[in-house]
Amino acid sequence: MNFLEFLESTAFSEWVLISMLGFPTLIAFHSIGMAVAAGLTIVVTLHLYRFFPGIPESKLPGILRIAMWGFMLNLVTGLAIFVPRGTEYITNITFLVKMLLVLISAAILVWLKSHFTNIANGFGDVYASVRARSLSLVCSATWIGGIVTGRLIAYVGTIY
Repeated sequence: MNFLEFLESTAFSEWVLISMLGFPTLIAFHSIGMAVAAGLTIVVTLHLYRFFPGIPESKLPGILRIAMWGFMLNLVTGLAIFVPRGTEYITNITFLVKMLLVLISAAILVWLKSHFTNIANGFGDVYASVRARSLSLVCSATWIGGIVTGRLIAYVGTIY
């Protein structure tokens, strides 16, 4: 029995699939994490492109820290949602594309937080970094792509 099949045979997997609280609770928290991570990243991107100029630069690391907590909530709930159907998800191209987009988003999110922490400590100007603006735009786009492909998993492929 491979590892994914083992996970699918656990009591936790059964709880997610058949309990009244399992999947609905996990998907609700997953949605909250997604809204926090993607939403705050988009706010930072809009700030960098001067659509929200009123946000103090010193607040950007804190905003991105909260976005990272949203991502961590997504990671935990996403793994829990993955457990009951791992063998199906792992062969679904839509799921794999979603995972690629989410990994890109997360990596950029970590870089942005580090970058803006350095700026908040007096090492640079928020608006001068073309790399930060460009990567924040890529991060926002990949979050949106991850959200769209996440929703498409239910409609594309043979999972449901």
